[in-house]
Amino acid sequence: MKNLRIQFSLYGLLIAVLQILPNVIWALWPPSPNALKGNVSSVTFIEYGERILGIVIIVLLILLVSTSQARGIPKGKWTTISITTTALYWLCWMLYFAGVQPLPAIYAMVVLPPVTFFGAGVSKKVWLISVTSLVFLAFRLIMTFENFPIRF
Repeated sequence: MKNLRIQFSLYGLLIAVLQILPNVIWALWPPSPNALKGNVSSVTFIEYGERILGIVIIVLLILLVSTSQARGIPKGKWTTISITTTALYWLCWMLYFAGVQPLPAIYAMVVLPPVTFFGAGVSKKVWLISVTSLVFLAFRLIMTFENFPIRF
């Protein structure tokens, strides 16, 4: 924790905005059909935990930086992974709005944001973001398994 400081991160803001924007569009202009409309957990701890973790990650992305990280957008494979998973997330949302809403696309929309956050945490050298994103992923998967069970 001693190598971390509170400071605005343009890269963190960019990742946060790119992850939040499709959700804002979905909330304002929901598509039809809208399979994700009822994607909530019946377990209060999971429901609120998932939402709180999402907010915590956004705050950490925007306000926490490593003292060993150069300013600006980090270079490297983890930044590339974060940008790529964000692009895939947007592709999934485009398919979703086009009415293509199969289980693999829904699960991709669940998994891609935590993977993006994990990569952003690694690229920013802020392990707290990456660890929190793994817990966030677990909560999202539990909620999604409840609403969209995988049948074999």
